[in-house]
Amino acid sequence: MKKRYIFSLLLVTTPLVAGNDFFESKIRPVLVKHCYECHSVEAGKSKGGLLLDTREGIRTGGDTGPAVVPGDLEKSLLIAAIRWHDPDTGMPPEKKGGKMPDSTIADIEAWVKAGAADPRDGKTTAKKYDGMNAKDWWAYQPLTKPKVPTVKNEAWAKTDIDRFILAALEAKGLEPVARADNETLIRRLYLDLTGLPPAPDASVENLIDRLLESRAFAERWARHWLDVARYAETTGGDMNSTFPEAWRYRDYVIDSFHKDKPFDEFIREQLAGDLLPAAHDPERAEHQIATGFLAIGTKSLNGTDPRQFAVDVADEQIDTVSQAFMATTISCARCHDHKFDPISQRDYTSIAGIFLSTDTLYGTAGGVRERNASTLIDAPESWKLPVVDRRMDPTEWQRKKSQLDELIKQRDAALASRRPGGRSSGGGGGEMTGFEVVRVITQAKRIEMELSAFHPDGSVKPKIIGVRDKPTTAPPADPRARRQGGPNASKRADSGFLIIGDSPFFVRGSIDNETEKVPRGIPEILAYGHSLNIPTGTSGRLELAQWIASEQNTLTARVTVNRVWHWLFGRGLVETVDNFGASGIAPSHPELLDFLAQQFIADGWSIKRLIKRIVTSNVYQLDTKFDEKNHLIDPDNKLLWRMNTRRLDAETIRDSMLAASGTLQTNPPIGSMIAKVGDGPIGGDRFQALKESQIETANDHYRSLYLPIARTVQAETLAVFDFSDPSMVRGARDTTIVPPQALYLMNDSFVTEMAGAMAQRVMKGNGFEKRFELACRLAWNRKPLPDEMQAARQIGGDDLTAWTAICRALLCSADFLFLN
Repeated sequence: MKKRYIFSLLLVTTPLVAGNDFFESKIRPVLVKHCYECHSVEAGKSKGGLLLDTREGIRTGGDTGPAVVPGDLEKSLLIAAIRWHDPDTGMPPEKKGGKMPDSTIADIEAWVKAGAADPRDGKTTAKKYDGMNAKDWWAYQPLTKPKVPTVKNEAWAKTDIDRFILAALEAKGLEPVARADNETLIRRLYLDLTGLPPAPDASVENLIDRLLESRAFAERWARHWLDVARYAETTGGDMNSTFPEAWRYRDYVIDSFHKDKPFDEFIREQLAGDLLPAAHDPERAEHQIATGFLAIGTKSLNGTDPRQFAVDVADEQIDTVSQAFMATTISCARCHDHKFDPISQRDYTSIAGIFLSTDTLYGTAGGVRERNASTLIDAPESWKLPVVDRRMDPTEWQRKKSQLDELIKQRDAALASRRPGGRSSGGGGGEMTGFEVVRVITQAKRIEMELSAFHPDGSVKPKIIGVRDKPTTAPPADPRARRQGGPNASKRADSGFLIIGDSPFFVRGSIDNETEKVPRGIPEILAYGHSLNIPTGTSGRLELAQWIASEQNTLTARVTVNRVWHWLFGRGLVETVDNFGASGIAPSHPELLDFLAQQFIADGWSIKRLIKRIVTSNVYQLDTKFDEKNHLIDPDNKLLWRMNTRRLDAETIRDSMLAASGTLQTNPPIGSMIAKVGDGPIGGDRFQALKESQIETANDHYRSLYLPIARTVQAETLAVFDFSDPSMVRGARDTTIVPPQALYLMNDSFVTEMAGAMAQRVMKGNGFEKRFELACRLAWNRKPLPDEMQAARQIGGDDLTAWTAICRALLCSADFLFLN
């Protein structure tokens, strides 16, 4: 019984929290900016014998020992230095800028703790490309039109996909294993396409078409895309404030997959929906909501320089857009030419101008002193958008409005008195201490943001998180901007950050060292001689979106079909699904990748047609059976002689428990837990109704897609099974099998609740055998084997307690947790 049902603890792996992509986006830019000037071969300096521009250098360390010991924060001298425990040895030194922001230190700590992944191979010079070398890299080649190969075993090859796979197998002397049985295939299709198990009496008639048309399919595949889109409802960073309207983007993605929106259209709407023509109000609303893709990224709200904040937001958008749609790490060229791919810092700057010309509206009161606060986009009532179920009493609205008016008077009086020659205009502001002024400014902004979410009658205003183009002329200066933004705040308009315009070239990525402006455009390697032709007075987002979604782009279709293949097989034809660059892995079947990309475009960029094309192939329907001969030649199954066994992801495990127990609520909610609370920092003083612990224990009976998704804190039921990190693009999740998962399954109250509800469901059957057979069908989609029936009988008892124990054992079993 235990061997079959109890979750195995024999295989223990360490989750990859921060890999090469994390290093390239979060760590290398920091080292370049803060460390290379004194600790790199290029600079000709190695103070204290320490070089930080190579993996070997940072791990070997200098005169006092290793700077980084992978996995060990205490032994890593770099960590002690950047924490500034001792001002005399703290790094960077005071004259070089002093202690780095807490969020940056946290990133470096997370990187070291996770193993300090570092792709730098010890060569200190950047990889150089000439025109010919750049053109040689496979990902930058135009799509080919490969000829479908002939195969020896033509009887096995049902589709062209099978012929490509079989040709590679036959070339190595391999044969595919047998087809999986019907019960296994039905479960595989249900879980892959909908993330839910089949009902015990599920019909197989037109199964694939029925699953693809279901809302459950849209919810399942929307969740895949939300991993790529780094969807979250909070900012992360130092404040971790909420995005109260992020849920609208989530629902937009679900609706798009449900309607099988052409993927090229899906791209254009997310990047430039506000700039697309619309035939009617619902379409205008949909287009604007789609731009939430650009607005939901991480943000460090307490940053003191608004210019730096603007550049960081644009960088996060560049990183997301380039990886999500093209699997290209353009952000790695922020401070220097890309170390692996033919993308220069000038290329990066040309795209940066597009996003610096974009107004990102995410809706939060910001950090201390209103730092980096943002409004939302007001939706006209004619758009008839749904709103969350919350109200404010009209009397309370008026009371808060009066409170706000008084705070504004105090704020303005205090600030006026602090200007040279200024005098207080009353209200006691001139008598305030600096701390009190900060408190008043912050409190006023938070009340202002809270009131902005409601009409005076207490009803909710429909608002949208998203982006728009910035104006062509600078708005009136805010007299508080310099005080709130630091000494460099006034440079913001001069650098074009408040208006549409090209980005300056920042030497080594530093905003304090800018040179000439770079015309907005796209990387030369991908342009093929074309330019974006950006109309005067526009950001260029629409032209960028059209280029990314074009058939001529060598990457977009390839990247998309590879993502779909990964989500169906557990491994992409290109394993590094977010990195098609030179530091990624070359495709295992390049001709098949191009064939599918060509078919995808010919099918009108239809995701559903692509999925159907794949799941009707024989290669998708293979058994997971082991074959020793094949294994000796291809131990990693890269040639796909069998289907890969996969552990279910966090949402599928939880949703399958809800389905087996009969308690799953399939009707979607409006909004989310976070949306109903509104704006503010998670766990902050105003958020007594939403602490981190409430997110960790969130467990309603809706699908897991609708649980609150916050950065830095996750629902335990998701986190324990490797939920995606919403701080970055994640086309492929880490998969671990670790003891805490088994402990969760055996002890958590949610699993107990599901097992009890499932027990009550199966006890409606007559007799032990029928009850146990129903339990096995609910959990495994198959009848029990004789030895399993016998083992269940040995538990003893036929009451609710006994059946709850049996059902829990089934939910803890490998047969439930893994997909064959």
